[in-house]
Amino acid sequence: MFNKYIFRSAVCLGILFSASACEKFIEREPLSQASETTYWKTENDALVGLNAVYTALPTARDFWRDCQSDNSAMTNAWGENGLGYISMGNHNAATGYISEEWRYDDIRKCLYFLERLRGMSFDQAKKERFEAEARFVLSMKYLRMVQHFGNIPLIKESPVAIDESALPRTDKEEVLKYALENVQFAIDHLPTRFTGADQGRINKAAAYLLKANIYLYQASIKQFHENGPATALWRQAYEAAVEVQKLGYSLVDDYAEVFKQANNANTTEVILARQYVADKITHMTPVLASPSGTGITGNGWASFCPTRDLVDSYLCTDGKGIRESSQYDPANPWEKRDLRLKKTFMLPGVPVLRPNGQYVAYQPHPAFNKSEKINSEGGGITGYMYLKFNEPEYTKPSEGFANWPIYRYAEALLIVAEALNEFSPGDVQIKAAVDQVRKRAGLPAVTAAELGNQVQMRQLIREERRHEFVAEHKRYFDILRWKIAEDILSKPAEGINSNQNDAIGDWTKPRFLAQKRVFDKNKNYLWPIPQSAIDRNKNLLPQNPGW
Repeated sequence: MFNKYIFRSAVCLGILFSASACEKFIEREPLSQASETTYWKTENDALVGLNAVYTALPTARDFWRDCQSDNSAMTNAWGENGLGYISMGNHNAATGYISEEWRYDDIRKCLYFLERLRGMSFDQAKKERFEAEARFVLSMKYLRMVQHFGNIPLIKESPVAIDESALPRTDKEEVLKYALENVQFAIDHLPTRFTGADQGRINKAAAYLLKANIYLYQASIKQFHENGPATALWRQAYEAAVEVQKLGYSLVDDYAEVFKQANNANTTEVILARQYVADKITHMTPVLASPSGTGITGNGWASFCPTRDLVDSYLCTDGKGIRESSQYDPANPWEKRDLRLKKTFMLPGVPVLRPNGQYVAYQPHPAFNKSEKINSEGGGITGYMYLKFNEPEYTKPSEGFANWPIYRYAEALLIVAEALNEFSPGDVQIKAAVDQVRKRAGLPAVTAAELGNQVQMRQLIREERRHEFVAEHKRYFDILRWKIAEDILSKPAEGINSNQNDAIGDWTKPRFLAQKRVFDKNKNYLWPIPQSAIDRNKNLLPQNPGW
């Protein structure tokens, strides 16, 4: 399997990095320090170097980053160099966490590999495939930095050190144009699928989805931020995503199974994932997602907690919200709901595995005085916790190895639906795509009335994206591109009802305040350029508006 091979290759070069102490990789010297006289001679040398480039792909740390959205709250906002400050509006150019997304070391890693590859001689088709994989990673990095910072320096084809170059910022459209050129090369030269030892590598479907995401971002900015025509961009997003539908992927029957360690080899639905290896390349997601006293070990940090708004937003099985559905019972709020609800969250009153092997109700209200009580060490701040990416029966929760899904087939379906709804509302393909996602969730199919109402359909698709990709760090980018962040991210993050005698699902009753939040529409749609970067390169000025 590729995940085992990349581990061996990475050790050879010693290039696996860690963005934080909680991402358990081996820390070695960077790729560019590999000996020029001993490497870059053979096809295998190139492969080892390419595997190093893969370390620039998103990691399971994106689970943490979902707290930047309205989905989740970070228990200790000050932790991880101020990661939790983003949602509270307390970050600034000096906040250490900002630099985690200003990743020109990753850009340089990609460009260095491409430069070395150009001077090598081996099978041309294999060489082009290696180049395609690296250009995919390069394209993804540029898109992500544009989403955070807007205009950024564009470095093309040569591995210039950003701190030494004094390059000015480039208009983001030029950056994305270059990203699209790279991803098109990837589409043209990548195989449809990898098998055997190469399973898990970047394939054609992943490249199509990256292309779709770039156009989705551009279309959203043009339409919702600039009030301009975006039909051509929506169409291009659709055309890229619909290509994925032709490549033989499908949704697995059980949503929960996608995110478990035993299913790392799943290629039915998962198109691209960051690869992890038991006892070798691991992450801490299970312990971060668990409250104290739960799971077979009882170890849990309750670092990231779903919000009340997220939990309440899941529909009932009649397709209506909890405030409209006659199926909803405030005393039994988890019944007759979207199936993803119980598969995604640890919910009050629902039995959960304990260290003694018994399943006992999870009761986070302080009145029960259990180890999982909120506002205590290991108890979290909302009263809800995650089951997604969390396996309570796992005996080493600080060393999880479930692969991190970067692209899943569900995303292709929902991009097809979203893009079509914007440039061709009412198209039956919209219903066909959304219905596949809703069927697995136990929700009714899209009705003719819903399909015929563009505004209603837009909201339905957006909610499907929220629930399908919760904790996968897509929601934050969505609410930014839709330009709804000033409405969504200025609401406080809340938890369970504060009075233990109130029905747990009664949304009319007082609830615990988990976190106050602020989103300033005049500046928070972009992050500030890190002050440390500006100190080294004054050509990065002027700073982003409001900062």
